[in-house]
This record gives sequence, structure tokens and C-alpha cells, in this order.
Amino acid sequence: MTPLPARLLLLLAAWPGLFSPCRAQQAAPAPAPATDDDARYRSTLLFSNVLELVREEYADSQAVDYEELTHAALNGMLTSLDPFSEFLDAERFAEMKRETEGEFTGIGIHIGLRGSSSMTVDMPVEGGPAARAGLLPGDWIVKINGASTKGLTLGQAVRLLRGKAGEPVQLTIYRTSSQETRDYSIVREVIDVPSVRGSRILAEYARGSRKPAYLRIVQFGEKTPAQFDQALRNLAAEGMDGLILDLRNNPGGVLDASVEIAGRFVPAGTVIVSTEGRRGASDRAYFESRGRTHLPDLPLVILVNRHSASAAEIVAGALKDLGRAVLVGETTFGKGSVQTIQPVSPHHNPPIGVRLTTARYFTPAHQPIHKVGITPHIPVHVSLREEQNILKRQNWHQLGEAEREEVQNAPDAQLARAAAVLQALQAHAARRQGS
Repeated sequence: MTPLPARLLLLLAAWPGLFSPCRAQQAAPAPAPATDDDARYRSTLLFSNVLELVREEYADSQAVDYEELTHAALNGMLTSLDPFSEFLDAERFAEMKRETEGEFTGIGIHIGLRGSSSMTVDMPVEGGPAARAGLLPGDWIVKINGASTKGLTLGQAVRLLRGKAGEPVQLTIYRTSSQETRDYSIVREVIDVPSVRGSRILAEYARGSRKPAYLRIVQFGEKTPAQFDQALRNLAAEGMDGLILDLRNNPGGVLDASVEIAGRFVPAGTVIVSTEGRRGASDRAYFESRGRTHLPDLPLVILVNRHSASAAEIVAGALKDLGRAVLVGETTFGKGSVQTIQPVSPHHNPPIGVRLTTARYFTPAHQPIHKVGITPHIPVHVSLREEQNILKRQNWHQLGEAEREEVQNAPDAQLARAAAVLQALQAHAARRQGS
């Protein structure tokens, strides 16, 4: 067992009456007020004692290891805080770094919890194995590799879904729209996610000489601003005079990338988003546009839906508050918390760390995002079937011939309404310019 620390031995030796019967009748002095240091010391001692007990007494000696036990305890502590905090062992730490760069190994889905126990597919990653297999937003994940997902945290489920490229994952999926349960075997891949897709001139919505453009940001990574700028240059070369920015089904990503994208449409120095930590206003940080590329007059409509989250909500919320864009679609997801990835053991090689919720996002008008979402100027709701058709159309290049025929003429009421709004904005801009 670990020897008792000197501090505890001194406390025992000094305890009134413990070793001296003649002082037993004296009144004990009032205990000193407990401090954070005392609580931390007691908690650390408790953990150390339990760790030693497990190490020495657990029946299967081969199943216990100091590092593995400590990592499991740390992860349990962090996942008890919220669904987004977790301990990052060396493999997961490296994986998180790759994710911010737009690359990771897995089946390509973002997952979430509905209620206390229902694990669902929030969004399959476009082009990923899960999308190709046919998984859809809202699908319930009943089992992973034959084991029930009931009671799993998001972090635990992610670790089951991730792994080596080339290895299969067995999923049991329940689809509410058809009330069917189906098993899938999906092979993990290294997934390199292009951030910007579908950029084009919307000829079907053009009026006269106008050239409305469209592009979609799949998620926000470190490469997103460069890809976005290239897409804008290509569209400008085709005569773009208005833009529909599609953030539907965008699960979020890197904060700095979202600030860069929103900053393309407002002057340098404009506040895009602020964050507040545990101390509230005294712990507030502001993120401003840098003005690297400025499109101050381009008519802009942003499409959002209930799967637009995190960094997507930062862009939508900022450009709404600043009067720079008209939002069309549905109220967004409401994921407005900041997770910071921090290494925790500087001498550990390879590095390990934590992903910890450290702050909340607020729009430029100081409106909260977390658990509230961003409300569009023009609500356009769609059915689950229409939503699934929109997602399939976004993954058009992966569809078979039969599926293409099914969705090619399916309406997209949100896009159609966004195009109508953009036409009005283009006409207004033309009148202002006197053309």
C-alpha cells in the first residue's frame, strides 16, 4: 500500500487525546474551515487508496494496470460533466488533431443522444462509409458490434466506432420513418472531408442577367477558409452576383474557421462571436473578423436546419445579428459550448490530453446559442422524408441509378425559398447601384 503522507501522520499524532488520556476531558478546538486544497487532497487520497485496492485485490491480476485504470477513471470523471468532455489517450489525442485538419479514421458519422438513452445518427459525413451504406439523420443506433448502446456515453460510443482502417463495424439501426430494424457492416476508412462542395451558378433560378450562386460548407476545418476562398474566386469568374450559403446538416468544427468565413462578409474588426467561461462577463473573449477578403455588398442568403450546429451556428448567428444575411430554414441545433483540447502531461510521449468544455458562445448581440439555437428570418419546415431527400441529393455522386431517379425531381422547398429571397436582394442591390 502507499505509505501515509507525512501531513496525515502529523494530523494523527496531534489529535487531542489520541495518545494522552489525561487530556481526554479537554474541549477539542474548532476545526479549521475546509479549503479547496483540503478537498483536492482528500479526493486525491481517496482515488489513490481505491486504485491500490483494485490493483492489489481485484480477482484478475492481468486485467489491471495503473495507466489503464487511471485513464478509465479520468474519462469517467470528464464524461460525467457533459456529453462533449472526454479524456484523450494517445490514440484519441492524435485522432482529434487529425479531425481538426479534416481527416480521421472511422465510418464517418456524427452521433448524438436523444433523451437519456437513445443514441442517434446526427449526420453522416458526406462521402464517408456510413453515408454510402445509407445511414440517415435520425437513425437510432441500437447496437454497436452486437452490444447495446443503452447507457453508453458519447465518448464511449465514439471509441467503439473508431479504429483501424479496413476493419468492419457492425451496427444495428432502427429507422423511425419506416419502423424497420436493420444490421449494417461498415468498414472503417481514413476519411478526408472536403469542407466546401457543390459550388455552382444556379441557372435554374436565374432571372434575366442575374447569376445567383450556391455553395455548401460540409463542416468547418482548418482548410475550410482556403477552400471557401477558391470556390468564391471560381464563382466570381462566372459572374456571381449573389450567394446562397448552405449550412444545412453542418455539424460544426473549428471555431477559428467559422470566424474566418463570417469575416469574409463584414469589415475588419467586426465582432463575430464572444465566449464566456465560468466567471461570466469577467471571463469574456471576443473574436473579430480580420478582413482578409471582404465582400461587403454581395447579396447573401444562408440556409440552416435543425442539424446545423456549433461553428455553423456561429456563422449564421453573426451574419444575422450584423444584418449581413437573410436566414432561411429551421431553428438550428443549439450546440453553443466551447471545447478546448489541452495536453495534460508534458512529458508523456506520445501526448495525451483532455477535451473539456470551457466556455459558451454568444452572438454579436450577446444572444446565447447553447440549447437555444439560431432562429431563421424566414422559417421553412420540411418533412422527414423531404429532409432525407435533401441529404441524398447532397450525396448525389454516391447514389445508384434508382436512388437518383427517386430524388432528382424531389422538391427542396428551403432552397427554392432561399432563391426567391436572393432574387429580391439582387434586385434591391441593382436599384441601389442604379443599374
